[in-house]
Amino acid sequence: MKAFKKALQKLAEAKRFRPEKRPLLEEAFHLITSSENPPFLILQAPTGYGKTLLSFALTVHSLRDASIFDRVIHVLPMRSIIEDIQKTADEAFGFSRTKMMGSSGEFLHLFPLNITTADTFTRDLLKLNTKKRHRIKAGREFGYDYLTQASILTSLVIFDEAHFLLEDASMVTAFLAIVEFLTSQKIPIVVMTATLSEAHGKIFEKYAKKNGYDFHVLSPKEDDPFIERELKKDIEIMFDSGNPLNFIEPGKKNAIIVNSVKRAVELFNKARNNPDIWPEGRRIMLIHGRMTPSHKRELIKRLREWKNEGNFLLIGTQAVEAGVDFSVDLMVTDRAPINSLLQRFGRVARYGSEMKAEIIVLEDAPCGPYLGDKVERTVKLMKEHQILPRVPDTYQAIVTEVHGKKPVSITRNVNRELKGRLFRLMVDPTKRAPQVLSTIESLTASGTPIMRGFLIPLSVGDEAVLITPSKLVELYSKRRVEINGWKGGIQSLKDAYNIAKSIALGEEVDVVFMGEYDWERGIP
Repeated sequence: MKAFKKALQKLAEAKRFRPEKRPLLEEAFHLITSSENPPFLILQAPTGYGKTLLSFALTVHSLRDASIFDRVIHVLPMRSIIEDIQKTADEAFGFSRTKMMGSSGEFLHLFPLNITTADTFTRDLLKLNTKKRHRIKAGREFGYDYLTQASILTSLVIFDEAHFLLEDASMVTAFLAIVEFLTSQKIPIVVMTATLSEAHGKIFEKYAKKNGYDFHVLSPKEDDPFIERELKKDIEIMFDSGNPLNFIEPGKKNAIIVNSVKRAVELFNKARNNPDIWPEGRRIMLIHGRMTPSHKRELIKRLREWKNEGNFLLIGTQAVEAGVDFSVDLMVTDRAPINSLLQRFGRVARYGSEMKAEIIVLEDAPCGPYLGDKVERTVKLMKEHQILPRVPDTYQAIVTEVHGKKPVSITRNVNRELKGRLFRLMVDPTKRAPQVLSTIESLTASGTPIMRGFLIPLSVGDEAVLITPSKLVELYSKRRVEINGWKGGIQSLKDAYNIAKSIALGEEVDVVFMGEYDWERGIP
């Protein structure tokens, strides 16, 4: 346990907190490092538990003992979560590297701790380096194909917030192909999530047992210091309807979390300069997914300062559900499925000394982009059962009821033919980068995206913001974008999808934002 204790000490020094026992993480560390067979561990840790300590501790262990794995790859479902982990890793240890599309010149996972997105990790396992696409297509090189994949095969892989990958219909097929491939190669795996249903667990168990893993599911016990403290907190969850701004309380730390950028911007505009709504001057902030990375970094930095200084109003979207470290006394949120709500609730009375808070769930809020039946089931069950946002025993039954007990509730969204093709591309050594690229291009051209659908990178200065084809149509109609390398304009949504496909196929099409970037609102 020396590596675990050293990691905890360094993390406490960097984050300036007093170390507290985390029995769950200690047990997980012991099981992984002492396992005779390849370990497959599901860690059901509530939000705020500090589960990334396990990544750091395992990385420190790999520097001393590489008999099971010689590095750690921490895979996250979205870019918005990465930066906080990367910042902490650099401050405390200085041994990590971020690897995601457009952010790194590295082609291999060779640092002790490698932090990456699910999209980039998928392409790396497929032996496809998209930065070398044109040279690969021209037959001039293989783009480090074997080497990139091989750098993963001697690692321990951690999938953080894995429920995002299983619950997204556009991502689940590729993700299960990855799990099948990694388990076929006996790679040590850790799945971290606060909201794993029985169906999710059974899927992972099937792959683990098939390939001879030591499989464990861990969750904190009642005598865990974290759980003991959370049980003492008074967090009231209420249900109401109406304008979210009607519920905020000046004098408190407030957050309004809604389901769309448009709704968030409208609320921000109403509150921004109206002292009757928010008399606290400029202590109001908007965060959403259509902001540049540097803009979000600056906002998160400012939010960290505000959380120690007093009261504020944060208005945001799903972009603040995970990876943004803040705490509020009052949260008003649109209704959503239980897993999303629990991520949001994890930002209420988050710190140890905060013992009381209120949450208001708006029953009349739009469901989109979520499935209406899951949203309605969540609200119904939450009204029937009292939960504490960071005590799994109080909400686990609701997670399973909403997301299913049987794997079929997840696998019905899986394209089995596509999953098989992706697995064969990964496992077959004769399938090198040119063949992989040809297959991926063929799938993309037929309208089958491998992950995340057809999102379009919008160039904003030297940075990029991902937008949907429908948003591209809107911006084009307002003459706020220029499309280089594309013949003709955009007459319909179909044209926008064709542009997205062209970009996904590696064609030299560049969508450039021509308006003046709003450093409060991003791209509304």
